[in-house]
Amino acid sequence: MKRYFHLYHLFSNNFSILSYLLTSAINSVAAEWNLPFLMIGLINFAGAFSYVMASLFFGRLGDLFGQKRILTFITIIFAFFNVLGFFWSNVFELFVFAIGVNLFFGTFFPQIEGLLSKREKALRIDPASTINRFTLSWSTGNIIGMALGPFLIIKYPYITFGYGIALNLIASYMIRKDLSKNGEAIKFNPSYKLTVSPKTIDFPRIKLYRLVYRTTLFLSGLVYSAVLSLFPKVIGMSGLPVRISGFLIVGANIGVLIVFLTLGRIKIWVGNPILSTIFLAVIPVETILLFLPTSPLLFFLISLFAGMSYAVPYTYAIFYGLNSQDEDEGKQGGFHEAIIGMIFGIGPLIGGFAIQMFNLTGLGMMSATILIAVSVIQYSFIKSLSVKK
Repeated sequence: MKRYFHLYHLFSNNFSILSYLLTSAINSVAAEWNLPFLMIGLINFAGAFSYVMASLFFGRLGDLFGQKRILTFITIIFAFFNVLGFFWSNVFELFVFAIGVNLFFGTFFPQIEGLLSKREKALRIDPASTINRFTLSWSTGNIIGMALGPFLIIKYPYITFGYGIALNLIASYMIRKDLSKNGEAIKFNPSYKLTVSPKTIDFPRIKLYRLVYRTTLFLSGLVYSAVLSLFPKVIGMSGLPVRISGFLIVGANIGVLIVFLTLGRIKIWVGNPILSTIFLAVIPVETILLFLPTSPLLFFLISLFAGMSYAVPYTYAIFYGLNSQDEDEGKQGGFHEAIIGMIFGIGPLIGGFAIQMFNLTGLGMMSATILIAVSVIQYSFIKSLSVKK
């Protein structure tokens, strides 16, 4: 295992647990307070807007000053910020906390992505392996955070914020120690399997690949983010306790993990837009499920396929995004995380309005519209590539 994963994958995993503990806590408390769907969407929009700004403006700081230096600094700040979670009492404080959480993670994840992409490239690790191991580390963390988030915030809130404080203090110490010993380099003896030469990527058209799959990721991720943020209240309104909603919504993160495991092992999609489009067939399944009568099993299945619909284009977008020949991995990571931020801002806002107007059928209508748009984009992309240069 030590020849496949290292310290920064551990940080990716643990901070992903914290990320979903905190975001699911915000949405679960909002559901417990019986806030309107549109208000929950606005809270998520405000947080996600902060995530986008942090990703765009602070994501590239690691390229300038070193990713480890930035990580050391921001984890200390966030350790103290987590203390505010003990004092939630009104909607304004939920807004403030959501903004602060997203400012941190919008800065944190571009640093991790840039560090792994740049330093593992120096170790001659296959970029696809770098991205696959990173996605596995954070997606497994998401499963734990989402499953336990609603339960812990309602029953044992001090565990959520105590974990945040402890994790940030420990991480800051360990990264500072690693920085003083190894500088910005990652000391890691990779397995030979990680250094197998990757399939050739069409770098002259890499910008087109990035544009197409980032756009597809944005559209297909809107339902996923709406499910994560709004389903605690949807499930609560169905008669089930909000505190168990995480165990149903976690299907979304399980779906993400299944896709990452599959596409990480079966790399036939690399440089092949036709096969890449075939894997996007999970989107129509998600759409159909949203029009069926609700039940606990259906909530889980909707979440599962929403996660898959998000994870497939996510894999494409981060792969082509971080395969950079310009030594701008932090910048590209910032762009990638800005798109994630827009997904988690706009998805809950539009989804909240749709559910408030048409119940869960409204989310199905939203998914059907996205399916049409994604189909047009993929068809146009494949057709453009068939034209001789």
